[in-house]
Amino acid sequence: MPVTSVGQSRSVGERHPRSRDFQARPSLKTDISYAMVTLGSTMIWSVLGGWLFYFYLPPEGEGPVLVPAALCGAAMFVTRVLNALIALPVGYLSDHARGRWGRRLPFMFFSALPMLLFFVLLWTPPVSGQSMWNLIYLALIYALYNVAYTFNQIPFTALLPELALTDHHRVRMSAWSAGCLLIGMIMSGLAGPVIEGLGYLDTALIYAGIALPLLYLPLLVLHERPERQVSGPGVAVRRMDFWHSLVAVWRNRAFRLITATGVLYRIVLVLVQAAIPFIVTEVCHLTRADTMYFYIPALLASLVCYPFLTWLSDRAGKCAVFAASLLASAVVLPGLMFIGDWFPVALKVQGIVWVALQATAMSGVTMLPPAFGAEVTDHGAARTGQRHEGTYYATWGVIEQIINGAAMALLPLLLLLGRGRSGPHGPLGVRMIGVVGGALMLAAYLVFLRYPLRER
Repeated sequence: MPVTSVGQSRSVGERHPRSRDFQARPSLKTDISYAMVTLGSTMIWSVLGGWLFYFYLPPEGEGPVLVPAALCGAAMFVTRVLNALIALPVGYLSDHARGRWGRRLPFMFFSALPMLLFFVLLWTPPVSGQSMWNLIYLALIYALYNVAYTFNQIPFTALLPELALTDHHRVRMSAWSAGCLLIGMIMSGLAGPVIEGLGYLDTALIYAGIALPLLYLPLLVLHERPERQVSGPGVAVRRMDFWHSLVAVWRNRAFRLITATGVLYRIVLVLVQAAIPFIVTEVCHLTRADTMYFYIPALLASLVCYPFLTWLSDRAGKCAVFAASLLASAVVLPGLMFIGDWFPVALKVQGIVWVALQATAMSGVTMLPPAFGAEVTDHGAARTGQRHEGTYYATWGVIEQIINGAAMALLPLLLLLGRGRSGPHGPLGVRMIGVVGGALMLAAYLVFLRYPLRER
């Protein structure tokens, strides 16, 4: 049962008139505007995910190593953990903010520009060769980037349960957002040839310039619901404090199980994203510029799947589609081990076929999580009588920070098993990403089978 943000319950019939109109005629303009923010932020983090390690720890012959390899992963992990500590206060503050713009939009407005600035600065290390100063600089700027990202993205993701009230609309909105996410990844896939021609810094400036209007123009269209605003000081309300909000979140069994599932598949998404340049150069023996030929077919395959998955979710239910996607991913990902000269097919073709298949298999995993998040927050509101979406999404943000850091710390360890063409084990470490990813996806499938809000 939807309720207000300060604990005043409303039945469906008592909902604000504007909310009834919004539910009856969900605006496509709102869906597209929301998805534009996803596009802008995706381009930025996708370039970071695909190229930041490659920039600071390039393969042999691709430039100087800028940071000590043994310390890089640990520094990135610690940085993410420290930044994750601010996520929960940000979520709680956005739940209880009050103003003409609403609870979430001011956070998004004031954080977008700093986020882009720190993104650009990540590509300007102070020393041209390997140095501890570069490591300190990387950790500091990466921490500041993540602070700005947290202030922007937690309020942004907490908007979805408010903008879309029905399961059908949430799946549709998730599809638009996932489509823009993939378009952003396609655009970031073009970073390879741009880096070849212009260098890392100029490439970062180009992407930041493209992202700037995508992060700001939607704020002219997105509007928060009046009944979700925190009431003025003259109104007596019952409000959960920070600690009790966290307790309420973790007592939600649906939250715990969807979060456990997300931990497993999120590790895989980060590993695969970060591994693409290594797969291109070390497994398929191509150049950095060839990464675009891997990103684009894979992401286009996912885009083609999204309309079909939206249709299928309406008929079979989003839970069935999501579970099938997890299981298919577990089957396809280990295929990375079999790419090699032993097949009478060009390595480039083998690599492109593999990334297209894994993108198709994972399309449900990349599209549907926002719809589950909205469902879980509504379930929590029905249990507690209060809406605190920001605390939910902040908790997921904390976990995502830790998971991203853990995955980025795991990647260098896997690469120690072999990452070069001339090493005794070849690119075994790169190939093992597929095996590890498949095992994690299978575990995610088994956990998700216990999700308590499965459609009847």
